[in-house]
Amino acid sequence: MIKLIASDMDGTLLNDRKELPADFFAVLDELVKRDIKFTVASGRTYDAVAHLFPEEYRGKLDFICDNGANVIHEGRQVSLTPLDRQTFEQLIRACSDIGGLRVLVCTAKGTYHLDADPEFNEEIARFYKNHFPCKNLLEVDDTIYKLAVWDSMGTQQHAKPAIDAIFGDRLNVQVSGPVWMDVMAAGVSKGSALMKLGKILNISPEDTMAFGDYYNDMDMLRYARWSFAMENGSPDVKKAAGFLARSNNDSGVTRAIRQYALQEQTE
Repeated sequence: MIKLIASDMDGTLLNDRKELPADFFAVLDELVKRDIKFTVASGRTYDAVAHLFPEEYRGKLDFICDNGANVIHEGRQVSLTPLDRQTFEQLIRACSDIGGLRVLVCTAKGTYHLDADPEFNEEIARFYKNHFPCKNLLEVDDTIYKLAVWDSMGTQQHAKPAIDAIFGDRLNVQVSGPVWMDVMAAGVSKGSALMKLGKILNISPEDTMAFGDYYNDMDMLRYARWSFAMENGSPDVKKAAGFLARSNNDSGVTRAIRQYALQEQTE
């Protein structure tokens, strides 16, 4: 029986216009009635996803943020795994040496980035609610959850191998899009965070459902017995998942929840 559901946001729960499915809150109300927990699992920071949900719903949701570096259970932070200062400074310098990369520093207070061209600043604003241009990322003084790195040459082919070669297993580097990747402390992932929530809730992987579309979702999909890749997802993610959901533009997450968790008749 499905008791815990976790879903990625961009490319998964949200459509390409960054909108929730039209029936999401109706589905969530039914999940709450049946004591099935829904968890938002995103590479974004908490402030960048929480605002998508009315305040009266936020306490009913759990949040895996920054790819698992920050976990919120029933409105309370239950897990925090920041980057240590020395590693952060080494990482900033390494990104500068690699060249061609744009770096976002995701922290407890918001997201810091070097001031860029208006188009890129607008792109940042789409995904990060509290973002602050600055002149020197090494001067950021806050609890650092992760770095989001943009690479026009492709993160899978260029930035990720370069960072892995320098830091090895000291970091967890997850490709989150064709030109984006997230860099967290070792051991941090959506999968490890979902496992922590499962232990808190006393819910096993066999009773857990998860949805994702890209590489940073794969640990979470491997953990959950009911693992769904999106129709629009990466081929490698589809291989890692047990089931295929319709695309993010066709309400794939809520359709699958209705069919498998709520056991409703669907089209």
